[in-house]
Amino acid sequence: MIARSVRHEPEFAPGKGWSYSNTNYLLAGLVIEAVTHRSAPAEIDRRILAPLRLKDTSFPVTDPEAHGSHLHGYDLKGRDMTRFSPSYDWTAGAMISTVDDLARFERALFGGKLLRPGRQRELKTPVEFPDAPAYGLGAQRMEVPCDTGEGKQADPLTAWETDGAGPGYTSVSLTTADGQRQLVLAATVYDLAAELKGETPVPRSKGLLKARTAVLCD
Repeated sequence: MIARSVRHEPEFAPGKGWSYSNTNYLLAGLVIEAVTHRSAPAEIDRRILAPLRLKDTSFPVTDPEAHGSHLHGYDLKGRDMTRFSPSYDWTAGAMISTVDDLARFERALFGGKLLRPGRQRELKTPVEFPDAPAYGLGAQRMEVPCDTGEGKQADPLTAWETDGAGPGYTSVSLTTADGQRQLVLAATVYDLAAELKGETPVPRSKGLLKARTAVLCD
């Protein structure tokens, strides 16, 4: 995957923009292994999954099956995409989890329980460019508009968002800056083939916007 990606020219000069890329997370996995001399899944388990007691989260490197009780994922044509090899995704997202475990992880991450103060400041200092979300280190800072219910807009609410997707599945997590409220959603339709063709990979819906306002705003 990395060899294929580096055949392409850079999308922009360093410091001139940002663009999400799974390749960067695959490279991060290789860095983990080069520095620790242990497998990336083992280090993730030792440093994150075990300390946070994320007992329903796993990192299958090649196993195509989702074991135990689980949701099935589908593409836009309704085809079941649940069974596939996660090897291509590796440290870019080849993990199986639950909304409860994801919520626990997000609370620890943005609440400062996982990172040292200096690293926490880096996490919460995203890069900013005109007409682009404030993003960096896998997290996006966003201002959630809140309606007072009297036809007036209240001050926007700052929240941190992480999301991810793969064949048949997508998830999004929002945590308010004060850590008092969370929204974690898992959806079971994601069409990777459509995304690769530049098309919308999920059904069009305003459900996320409505849920975001209902959960995060007063």
